[in-house]
Amino acid sequence: MNDPLSDIRHYSPSMTISQVLKFCEKKEMGITRAMVQNYIRAGLLPPPKDKRFYTHKHLAVLAITDRLKTVFDIPLIQKALSPYMDEEGLSLDVYAQLIKEVEAFSAEWSGGTLFTMACAAELKGLSI
Repeated sequence: MNDPLSDIRHYSPSMTISQVLKFCEKKEMGITRAMVQNYIRAGLLPPPKDKRFYTHKHLAVLAITDRLKTVFDIPLIQKALSPYMDEEGLSLDVYAQLIKEVEAFSAEWSGGTLFTMACAAELKGLSI
């Protein structure tokens, strides 16, 4: 599985929305400016620092959300991620753990919707 944050240390720890969107485009993540704004309004993504700077923790939330949004709605993703979040998003350690869980499931499951649902349910102990 391709991890969009595998080289995150090469990127500034403080990015504007334009830089975030360029990062997402380069990593082939389907994230737009409107989506970022909607995620903030929904409580999924914390607001940027000083009203304009996004951190690596924000990118971690966007990367996980990009993976899960094709199967789950934003309120469910927000509910699943909220226990792991701080005021800036997901720590890179938590993000790495979540990615490992997804990779472990991908080795067991053949893919598709059932795979994604099982990953999310296992990560949060949710009933589907």
